[in-house]
Amino acid sequence: MREVVVRVKDLSVSYSRGQYAVRGVSFEVPRGDMLYILGPNGAGKSTILRALIGAVKPASGSIELFGTPIERFKEWWRIGYVPQNAMSQLSRTSVSVEEVLRASRIRGRAMDVNEVLRLVGFQDPGSVLKRPLFHLSGGQFQRVLLAISLINGPELLLLDEPTAYIDVTGVSDFLKLITRLNRELGTTVITVTHDVSALAAFRSSKVLCVNRDRSFFGTLGEVIASEELCNVYGFHVLTLGHGPEVVEE
Repeated sequence: MREVVVRVKDLSVSYSRGQYAVRGVSFEVPRGDMLYILGPNGAGKSTILRALIGAVKPASGSIELFGTPIERFKEWWRIGYVPQNAMSQLSRTSVSVEEVLRASRIRGRAMDVNEVLRLVGFQDPGSVLKRPLFHLSGGQFQRVLLAISLINGPELLLLDEPTAYIDVTGVSDFLKLITRLNRELGTTVITVTHDVSALAAFRSSKVLCVNRDRSFFGTLGEVIASEELCNVYGFHVLTLGHGPEVVEE
């Protein structure tokens, strides 16, 4: 039996008294699995990831990381995290790709900067190493953020809306890159997204559909075949042959 990397039971998070960002969510992610967390804007998806890195404290429920209650977990190098608004926070700085990667390295654990850039799809790392972050395209920037999260060889990767700044044609390629990294490195991956249609090719992947106090855990195919996606999004989701299309009525 594979080790459970993330175990969440009856998780509730409240930012103000009586107002829950997410309530009663439970799920498990075994080592080497991929999980997509789906839901509309404001559903509590990012809150779940922030709870997993200890940035917010649960109002109730429990979280275990690698079999250790989060309150006692110390090996944070085992987790790589890309926050939702990283591009807006970093894209205006003059720091170069090489500088931000070297600043992220943990001595004795980190990959070479050229190695990690090749890993995320830069065939010629030298062409971007000296470039300031604000000179990168949206797709390049997201790949650099992914490289930052991978440079210390994490066993668990948490990605919050990683395709937010990528054009439509690049979204599928980026998700395929994440899938390749999962398969080649054995990294456990949890990805937050609100874009159901982008996952049309990943129907066998596990998904957690969440909207505050509503949640459903299963494969994307199971979710699409049921009414749960409609229940979570709060409006009709029309499933076509090439994938799901969200239709708000």
